Amino acid sequence: MGRRYLTLPLLTEGASDQWFLVPLIDRQVAELAQETPVGFDYSGVETGQCFTVAHRDLVVREVAGLLRDFDIVMVHHDHNERNKVDAVRECFPDDADRIVALVPVRETEAWMLTDPAALREAAPTRDAAWEVPHDVEKVTDPKAVLRAALGGRRDAERDFGRLGQTVALHALRKVPACRRWNADLRMALERLRFL
Repeated sequence: MGRRYLTLPLLTEGASDQWFLVPLIDRQVAELAQETPVGFDYSGVETGQCFTVAHRDLVVREVAGLLRDFDIVMVHHDHNERNKVDAVRECFPDDADRIVALVPVRETEAWMLTDPAALREAAPTRDAAWEVPHDVEKVTDPKAVLRAALGGRRDAERDFGRLGQTVALHALRKVPACRRWNADLRMALERLRFL
């Protein structure tokens, strides 16, 4: 069997989630591709046209179009919207296994707190005494903690892309919600015979 080409779009709640998740997903897919002897080609995740906070009918229409053109559709929601991914999957019973949920326990920003070295690189002038919380999924307000970790800058979002490129994947795998996403992505790739 020859090499195949993986196509994967991402729908997120907002632009700042995309800044972090797009490079993170690309790195995770590249790591998974190394596990197969044949490998597969992948040019990077594409972002959808709507955010998942839009009306459910709009999100379902977007997912329907993406399922026609892409192998796997990744849908991101934060904890308070967790059931929306399941509601979208129910609309596509024949393709539900091609819809991969990316749902942090609270917010995506918690995942950005997992790697102290990446945070220091993102904010090199920040006080070195700041420490990463032990269990980032239990942080009540990850956005506030991340803002503090990045030195309290008002435009801390500009560092999200850098964190997506540098946060250690092995550190993220210590976060249960990230492990679940990783396992779901792996399962979808196995079903489609990419792995």
